[in-house]
Amino acid sequence: MNLATTIKLIILSVFISCTQTKPTNEESTSLPTNPLFGVWSGLLFQTQSPYDSLILRPKSSPQEALLYKNGKAASYPLVQKNKHFGFKGKGGLRFDATLAKGKSSLLGLITNNLWVQSLDFRQRDNQWVAKIVKPEIIDTDYQVYLAFYEDNLGRLQTRIQSNKENRRLHFTIDSTFIEGNNIRFSISNKRFGISAKHIPAQNLLILTYKNPGGKRAITLKKLRPDETLGYRPRIPKQAYTYQVPKVPDTAWQTASLEEVGISPTMLELMKVMNSGKYDHIHSVIVTKNNKLVFEEYFHGYHREYLHDIRSAFKSIASLLVGKTIAKDSTLRVDNPLLDYYPQYKIPEKSKQKITLHHALTMSTGLKLESEDDMQRKNPDWVKYKLNLPLEHEPGQKYQYSSGGMNLLSGVIQKSQSGYVPLFLYEQILQPLQIDKFQMRTSPMARAYLAGDFFLRPIDLAKFGQLVLNKGRWNHQQVIPAKWIETAIMPHIKGSWPKNSDYGYLWRLLERKVGGKKMKTIEAWGNGGQFLIIIPEVNMTVTFTGGNYNLFPEMENKPFEILNQYILPAVNLNTRK
Repeated sequence: MNLATTIKLIILSVFISCTQTKPTNEESTSLPTNPLFGVWSGLLFQTQSPYDSLILRPKSSPQEALLYKNGKAASYPLVQKNKHFGFKGKGGLRFDATLAKGKSSLLGLITNNLWVQSLDFRQRDNQWVAKIVKPEIIDTDYQVYLAFYEDNLGRLQTRIQSNKENRRLHFTIDSTFIEGNNIRFSISNKRFGISAKHIPAQNLLILTYKNPGGKRAITLKKLRPDETLGYRPRIPKQAYTYQVPKVPDTAWQTASLEEVGISPTMLELMKVMNSGKYDHIHSVIVTKNNKLVFEEYFHGYHREYLHDIRSAFKSIASLLVGKTIAKDSTLRVDNPLLDYYPQYKIPEKSKQKITLHHALTMSTGLKLESEDDMQRKNPDWVKYKLNLPLEHEPGQKYQYSSGGMNLLSGVIQKSQSGYVPLFLYEQILQPLQIDKFQMRTSPMARAYLAGDFFLRPIDLAKFGQLVLNKGRWNHQQVIPAKWIETAIMPHIKGSWPKNSDYGYLWRLLERKVGGKKMKTIEAWGNGGQFLIIIPEVNMTVTFTGGNYNLFPEMENKPFEILNQYILPAVNLNTRK
């Protein structure tokens, strides 16, 4: 080889090593010689509770509420209506409660800034006391992670991530440029911008983050490998040992996988959770034969963490409608929706044909709404939806619509003449021993039934068991069995999956379990929120995740786990 050829090869090698490409395998990095290499983390957003605590007195028959903010109390007289009581303040602030179980416990909700929050009241002296925690919305304690590493070819790569959602929806980092201690990034979305400054003496990074809402600088600390839970699904190289889940409440038993006929081969899933293939799966929960047998959390989530179940709440709203019908004999699925909204002067007679049945089957025929226009430009979301033109005969065509769900909120509100979130809490959640939740309301103080509902993933799994048991929980008929039967019957053909059956806000599909095709009843939510009920083997599988608005990942990741690891492990010859 002559000198000229040798020089050309050296130049070519240097050029290739400096080229920026997408990451290939972050786990297969070279030894970290650059002080930047590793995972850096800091708090990008953090919301606070506007209030500190709430005190009600006296205990036996509360007459006054003291709402504390920054240590100062505002007094509100409590207004009694039937067995409920509460107060209303300015700007949509309200408190609603009821004494339960012979006045030995108190169910209470506070609503502020269109969010409803359950409160954990404790007795102290002659009063009820509840601490008000900050709402669990997407930017509460939002950790950002910045990872610097070399790919397999020795090229510098950078990845940005969060503990709550897959950041790829916002942007990815294409290239990284280092000039002394200053770091520039080329990213995939011009609406955002990031840069950083390394402070070697303190081993810190100052990240400047810009989005359409403004710009902020935050401090990032370099993490040890055993501190990266949140960035990664699990701590790297941490050995996994299967354990029977802890008993969640007095009404639910637990068992091992093998006791209920599920092969330990299902646990092969845990060996690949850090591969990157299943990023932002936040929980996987399995029940079988009325027993909780598998419960695992990832990316820093745990049992007590409230998770947004998005549109999976639509299926729970179906149960709420069934409960309302059980309490109001005049309410039927063939009742015209406009009968419950006499305040709106809807001139088109054709809209009088729209019934509860059509809202429950996503077939109102009304034009599909723009959710941004509905929620940001219109204070009355029901009026907005009802005033859209009728494009199809009611009942003729399935069209997935969150706006159509809003039409049910006023029906429930009028039929039971109370605050719908409290009705839900008292009549459904409390019997299921669900005491922690939050939900959204509209500016008209109507419960938002289309999504934005937060609860523990283990509590989402309870609804699967409730359906399997035909509405019974802990020896109590919470939802009428007839309604469960009606809600999970095919009523219309859905559009996704194409030509699939759709019940009353439940998807009715078919999956292969233990090698055999079986019918399933499913609730789906954006980001990877899934409740899958398999009656033939008395089984449920629950997923929560953070792949919001990412298609097909939000479906493909949990469904691959389901179809490759969980369902094939079911032994159909076991009956216990």
